[in-house]
Amino acid sequence: MVTTRGPLPPGSAKHSPMARPVPDESQAAGAVERGDSGFDRQLARLYGDSLFGPWLDPGQYLAATRTTRRHGAPFRRLALLVLVLCVGAAVGWIVRAGLLRRAGEDREHVAYSLASFLREGELDRAAQFLALLRGPKATLDPHDPHLDLIIRGEAALYRYQDADPARLGRIKPYLSSATTGPASGQRVLASLAVASRQERAARLALLEPLRSAFDRDPEFHYLMATALEHKGEVKQARQAWDRAFELGPLWLAHRYEQAWFEARQGRPEAVSKLVGRLMRDAPDSAWARLAWERFGGDRAAKSEVSGAAGSARPAPAVALFHQQFALALAQVRADPVAARRSLGQAVAAVNGQAPFVFDAFDWLVEAKAMGLARDLTGFEDWPRHSELAAARLQRLAEPERRPDQNPPAASEPQTKPKKQVKKPGRAKSKAKARRRR
Repeated sequence: MVTTRGPLPPGSAKHSPMARPVPDESQAAGAVERGDSGFDRQLARLYGDSLFGPWLDPGQYLAATRTTRRHGAPFRRLALLVLVLCVGAAVGWIVRAGLLRRAGEDREHVAYSLASFLREGELDRAAQFLALLRGPKATLDPHDPHLDLIIRGEAALYRYQDADPARLGRIKPYLSSATTGPASGQRVLASLAVASRQERAARLALLEPLRSAFDRDPEFHYLMATALEHKGEVKQARQAWDRAFELGPLWLAHRYEQAWFEARQGRPEAVSKLVGRLMRDAPDSAWARLAWERFGGDRAAKSEVSGAAGSARPAPAVALFHQQFALALAQVRADPVAARRSLGQAVAAVNGQAPFVFDAFDWLVEAKAMGLARDLTGFEDWPRHSELAAARLQRLAEPERRPDQNPPAASEPQTKPKKQVKKPGRAKSKAKARRRR
């Protein structure tokens, strides 16, 4: 049986004063938007509103806190990123400063080693440390604290080792004012090292003020000796040679040239001493072999050079230059054509560099080989556009009194002298006339 529900009587529970009216849908939606609920209204009736606004149910509270977290998260991430970047930058700066300090210490060690090897004459080792100190750059840094040492090393390797034009090109801008204006002693010595002997003799006054600072430097005394020798001051030159030998016996190129100096002065005992020292200190070097071949030595040195032939090191370009030049001097009397060929090979070994060519010309003039000196001026590598070359050509243009032992140049026509017929004396002519009668 179905009964229909009619309106409730006034005394029913739904119309009691304590009964809670049921809100309609619009009221419920407004309550949700305001964050109210039935529990909130009951709390509000009992205790009043919260000091912080209407009461929120747990769901609405969590939603509000999630909104707060969403708005604060980007700022926290940005702050964390800035902190990480600052820490990374600080760590990078510390590491970079440590690496730079370590690199500076390593470079100081390389510079010290280079200076030591240059002082002792160990040019092979000096070349290795010079490459480390200079770096891969084709040009030098004008603000490098070791610039003078690098210039000195490049000049030494150019003049006594390989005659590389690239080395001279790197240091030439720094040497142009070394002999005309104020410059460090290292640059003055470098500028005189790459010059010819005649130029050193002309600038001998530049060496005297450096004596106190470089008195323990063997190359300083070598430069002094070659300049004095070119000026004809043999006694002072020998003193400088002896001092250079005392300070730097392992400067092999210097020892060979010193032996040649003593040979030209006619002192075979001094030559034998120098050659023997070369054979004891560096028997496998090209300079020792060259000194033995040119000047000879005692029997002990002969056994040493024969034993070291298998382990001989390759000859530097400057040693080849001296070897071929010595061969040309030995051939000039018997075969001027072969001498000219050997002289050309000597010039080619040093890449036709002007200081070596000028020295060769002066040595040929000193040896009275004027014909071979004239041949040298006709080479393609002869520096024609130079005041020094013009002065040497002027020396050849002077009237020449050629001794009998001085052969003509290979380029000159070699004509045999006519056989002179000795005319009979006047007394013999009268006797012949009487017999005819």
